[in-house]
Amino acid sequence: MNKVILPIILAFFLVTIQLAQAQKFTIVKRGTSKSRIIIPEKATVVEIQAAKVLQDYIQRISGASIPIEADNTQQQEGEILIGNVNRPELKEVPKEKLDKDGLFIKNIGKSLVITGGTDKGILYGVYTFLEKYMGCRKYSAAVTYVPKKKKIVVSSINDMQLPAFTYRETFYRDAVDPEYQLWHKLDSHVGPGKSEWGYWVHTFGSLLDPKEYGESHPEYFSFYDGKRHAGTVPSWDGASVQPEAQLCLSNPEVLEIVCKNLQAAINKNPEAIYWSVSQNDNVNYCRCPECSALDKQYAAYAPEDKMYSTHGGSKYPALGMGSILTFVNKVAERFPDKIISTLAYQYSRVPPKNIVPRKNVNIMLCNIESARNTTIEKGDTSFSSDLKGWGQLTNNIIVWDYVIRFSNLFAPFPNLRILQPNLTFMHNNRVSAVFEQGNREIGGEFAELRAYLIDKLLWNPNINIDEVMNDFLSGYYGKASKQIKEYINLLHENNMEQSGYKLSIFGSPVMEKETFLSDSLITVYNNLFDKAEKAVAKSPEILERVKTARLPVYYAMLEIAKEEKTGKRGAFIVADNNSKIRNPAIVKILYDFVYQCIRTNVTRVTEWHTTPLEYLAEYKKFLE
Repeated sequence: MNKVILPIILAFFLVTIQLAQAQKFTIVKRGTSKSRIIIPEKATVVEIQAAKVLQDYIQRISGASIPIEADNTQQQEGEILIGNVNRPELKEVPKEKLDKDGLFIKNIGKSLVITGGTDKGILYGVYTFLEKYMGCRKYSAAVTYVPKKKKIVVSSINDMQLPAFTYRETFYRDAVDPEYQLWHKLDSHVGPGKSEWGYWVHTFGSLLDPKEYGESHPEYFSFYDGKRHAGTVPSWDGASVQPEAQLCLSNPEVLEIVCKNLQAAINKNPEAIYWSVSQNDNVNYCRCPECSALDKQYAAYAPEDKMYSTHGGSKYPALGMGSILTFVNKVAERFPDKIISTLAYQYSRVPPKNIVPRKNVNIMLCNIESARNTTIEKGDTSFSSDLKGWGQLTNNIIVWDYVIRFSNLFAPFPNLRILQPNLTFMHNNRVSAVFEQGNREIGGEFAELRAYLIDKLLWNPNINIDEVMNDFLSGYYGKASKQIKEYINLLHENNMEQSGYKLSIFGSPVMEKETFLSDSLITVYNNLFDKAEKAVAKSPEILERVKTARLPVYYAMLEIAKEEKTGKRGAFIVADNNSKIRNPAIVKILYDFVYQCIRTNVTRVTEWHTTPLEYLAEYKKFLE
């Protein structure tokens, strides 16, 4: 029996080895290459760009230059097929599944295929190949890692990826960098590239301007408190004005003017897909009999059953979407080839009953009230209930999520562990698009790390997030990664989730001075950063990144010192004659904090306000 089986086993292993060797694809050997990059004879801009990116990075990795040729040449071994080339291998590509952004990588026979969907999928395929199979990384707009290899051989690849969300925006400054955006498969409604958005949010005022129609047609605007409100009020930043109320959405003339102005805007930007027709940023909706009847007709709850507030202000009833959705559905009927987006926000966030959005109506939900040290599903049951309700009505939903502390951009903000469960929850409840609002300024607490994690999760919420984080920390902080990881763990283990405390996007480090910013923990944090800086002292670029990662600890110490004034953590020392002198330790931290901000081009310490030098001047005035 053994004499019969042994030859069969040997034959099996020989066939397996031969198959494995056949499936291997050699791109570079001993620093040279016999491969060619093949693109269609009439290649698109995306196909040409994808080919050039691959050519560039292969040369950076190995020193080998691979030529780019059209598919009207005779086929040879070792071809890398980019895009929709005229080659028989392309018959194996499931093009119908790739849609806009899907990607496909496979070595077929003696060729390697990299292609993708109709928009940027081919570019996404190239960048995925570089990261997943070549070991390249794009940690930030300024930090790219390219390994050095004289031999590039890829084993069997059969990789098709489809995005979890059709629209993915990470609103960090890095995310508008062209290559960073493509590498991480991101969209953007701002920046130099083509945007899918024609109008963003709060557009009632621009589609029907109270400055143009307020005096002549007050009936176009909200009725409440016994009169029409067709005026303007100062905007939140005081630099301009905004409508004081909303539109009267039951007025047929309002519909005609809005559609006329929307058409004019579309004519100027016909390639944009999303057009927001959405409420102004206030809760002064129309209470006229016609609008009120629509709101009542489609209300799933009595208004007083759900009371909401924004920024911790006074509460208002959840009116629902009756008049808004009726109006927006009519607009959407006029523009069937566009997606008409509208806000379900503040008073209109509650999903309605007996009315559904048209297929080309996009519902934008904003979780501005949610705590950030626990998941949305667990910590904000009101929002999660509304999201689930909308998910039963439509799958055309975008969530505007908030992921930083806007009032104090450098405050330690332990929310990294909720990023994955929140995006998984959204995906499971039919959210199709996500806008993650990070820091529009340069700098901020763990800006590069948080953006990187969000980027990966927007493409695939089911990744191993610990592996991704560890990979980033190792690549970005080098020998200091161990201490940085320990610091992150300590922050999150003491973030007060179990106590019911709500970590707010508008809070201050002073609010956490007895918990994850206690005196004893800050001492531990500083010891960790001392060790981290020592570990990378001979690597100037990485040392700079470690010093930047330390800025939130310094910022917390400065804000707490200003609040306490005296004592162990205070900004002043009480002398023997009861006079107060500046605490030299706090002064040193202030100078170090501001100078490091200047060195790294930080633009603001709080959103929209306070440059580093303004912060120094204000703190100096306080100390004096």
